[in-house]
Amino acid sequence: MESEIWATFQASRGANATLLLAIIVAIWVAARFCSVMVEKEAPVSAKVICSVFSLSVLAMNWTILTNVANQWIGHANAMASLGDAASPIAKGFVAQYGGEMATMPHPVAIAFIVSGFLIAFLPLWMQPKK
Repeated sequence: MESEIWATFQASRGANATLLLAIIVAIWVAARFCSVMVEKEAPVSAKVICSVFSLSVLAMNWTILTNVANQWIGHANAMASLGDAASPIAKGFVAQYGGEMATMPHPVAIAFIVSGFLIAFLPLWMQPKK
């Protein structure tokens, strides 16, 4: 049974890698859109739209990273249900990741997505020193 849990965990890692690439691309797109708005001296309405887009990228990334964390927790909890039949590696995985489902991403992930949001958002509303 443990090998099947590890197999599903490993299969999900490829999807997680794709999601991480999507997160990075979404942050880059938001930052690029905002930099174009600054370069073209866009009106306030365009800046508001770009700000909403940047905020939606933050919210989407928050959800994705929370879901990925819960995927790890779910696999760890499944391994915990094996009890004494679990291997030492599985027991270590359970000790590290098992427990209650997450309601938010890991703090490092939060720092990453918030900094990405600020990189996109702040140049729109802060005037550069000339």
